[in-house]
Amino acid sequence: MAEEVITFHWADYLVLGVFLVFSALLGAVIGFRDRKKATSKEFLMGGGDMHWIPVALSMQASFLSAIFILSTPVEIYNYGTIYSYLGISYFTAIPIAGYMYLPTFYRLRLISAYEYLEIRFNRTVRLAGAITFCIMVLLYMSVVLYTPAIALAQVTGLPVSFSIVLCGVVCTIYTVLGGMKATIWNDFIQMIVILVGLLVIICLGAEEQNGMNSVWKENEEGGRIIFDEFSPDPTIRTTFWTQTIGGTFVSLTMYASSQTIIQKFLSVKTLKKAQLSIWLATVTSVLFLILVVIVGLIMYAHFADCDPLLTGKVEKTDQMVPLLVMEVMGHLHGLPGLFIATAFSAALSSVSGSVNALAAVTLIDFIRPIYFHYKKHHISEKSSAILSRVLALIFGLITTLMGFVAQFLGDLVLQIALSIFGFVGGPLTALLSLGLFFPFVNSWGALAGLISSLGICSWIAIGAIIAKYPHPILDRSVEGCPVDVVGNESTVTSYFFNSTAMMESTIMPIAGDDGTDVLWIYKVSHMYYGLIAMVIAVVVGIVVSLITGVAKDTDPKLLFSWGDNCCCYCPRSVRDCLKCGAGEPRDEEDESLDGSVEKKEMDANGLDNNGFGEFVTEKRGIEDGHHYEEVDTGQTFRPTNVYDIDVVTGSNNNKTDASDNVAEKRSSRKSSLSSDEYDKTHF
Repeated sequence: MAEEVITFHWADYLVLGVFLVFSALLGAVIGFRDRKKATSKEFLMGGGDMHWIPVALSMQASFLSAIFILSTPVEIYNYGTIYSYLGISYFTAIPIAGYMYLPTFYRLRLISAYEYLEIRFNRTVRLAGAITFCIMVLLYMSVVLYTPAIALAQVTGLPVSFSIVLCGVVCTIYTVLGGMKATIWNDFIQMIVILVGLLVIICLGAEEQNGMNSVWKENEEGGRIIFDEFSPDPTIRTTFWTQTIGGTFVSLTMYASSQTIIQKFLSVKTLKKAQLSIWLATVTSVLFLILVVIVGLIMYAHFADCDPLLTGKVEKTDQMVPLLVMEVMGHLHGLPGLFIATAFSAALSSVSGSVNALAAVTLIDFIRPIYFHYKKHHISEKSSAILSRVLALIFGLITTLMGFVAQFLGDLVLQIALSIFGFVGGPLTALLSLGLFFPFVNSWGALAGLISSLGICSWIAIGAIIAKYPHPILDRSVEGCPVDVVGNESTVTSYFFNSTAMMESTIMPIAGDDGTDVLWIYKVSHMYYGLIAMVIAVVVGIVVSLITGVAKDTDPKLLFSWGDNCCCYCPRSVRDCLKCGAGEPRDEEDESLDGSVEKKEMDANGLDNNGFGEFVTEKRGIEDGHHYEEVDTGQTFRPTNVYDIDVVTGSNNNKTDASDNVAEKRSSRKSSLSSDEYDKTHF
């Protein structure tokens, strides 16, 4: 007699429905509460006063997608625990992003990270960076939406297309209504849901296997406990080196150059608290990695003698975790709904942050400069706020449509997702690195580095996906399956004895079965794409800059200071040498995009008269004028007209010296405040 197929109970639909409705309503409530503060800064950056704890979880949620929840356990099932070394890369990459990349963006107080590229180089480089980011996010979001859709289809029988639309619509609603605040608070709640969902399946799954000791023993016998793969061969799919070195550059792409993360980082009140959020995001990233690895171990223990892919229970590997959930706790009505809500939480948190980031980049990097070019004045704040929501709506719909494209990607979901960060995000990270760490690199070098890196890495990644080199997976068995489940015995035997050299039927190589006809570069692990992108961009950027004439007197405010941050106890001569051509700090009044110097006036929302939502100083205190304090945010200049910037060196030929220097401003401010008050306001 065939096995009974367990599907969703009405209680599961109720749990999932309540979760989705709550997510949408939270956005509506936040939007209604903040309707009187309807500015682009409020919508895109949460007003700049978010607490660091929810921001930390929101940053981590941006890339804790359903791909991570549903595909990582399959990675453990197929390739063993060697994947878990990725946790080491979190402790290297995320703090590097928080202390070497993000502080510069924070001090400049830029809504879009790619505004930095115009200040450092020129507008062409800025547009190239913004376009690259948009391509990366749209490609990644298509995979993110598709993954929970196939999970829901597995347990409910609902069409995948319905699930994609459901997830996309709910996410778009609360993002459009509530903006960044709704995104961050929904992410915070969704992370709690994910944590609970993972703990429930781990506890019940371990109980079914008579404890974690039995789970571990089963995985040892099945060859899944692997921690000793130290081969330097870059064509091996997963080793200690791919996860630690390659993983560092993949994680750096996520946290150092993505507008999604930078925007959330800038929404925190102070730099120190923003960096605290980075440390918390690091710890939670490792925690969730450990949890999904344990789910993978439990999944192998459960299916060790009856692989569901070989028996036809599932068609895709990403349906294995939902199948595990239904078989382990399908009889506990409501809990399967909780786990599918977990998958949807992971997808919603990733999509909402990306939709918000796409809206910000499009408004700041494309619409505002074009509007100013033709109208000769800045777009109003009211129009910016409306456009922010319209853009979020448009990108939400585009992302939903992109989700249908992912249906044709086969079973390479996790590999493709990480490849996108490598071959698209890697060049973008390299571009920002050229600006921050190499003062002598000019705009020609930066642009050449980006284009060459993007072109070569895209060729490698796309070629690898098409060639489908068959990285060997570990043995899988159907020996313990009932006869009525496995069907033809000879077919099962054939599957079993060839499983070590087999990939899923949807991803068999188009070259030779052994992959001998595949070009060597296509065999390189996808985890190295970010590293390859960085090396190519830096080498090309430096060489082209040396050929075309290096940039001189680059403003130190735009750079990471190796001497001051890494060698602060070294002699002055050593620190000066490490400047590598950087100029002396400049103290300038704020400049408009047409190059004229202007003194900004602040409105009640802390926005400047250009409507950019960025400011040099902010007045706080008693409104009657008897006493106020000016808080220095660190931004003392803006990009000038692109025609006033040398296209080779990136130097600005139209800047006006400030009448007062920073020291005089701080001295004046300190004299009007007590020492305690001054210490609290200055950071």
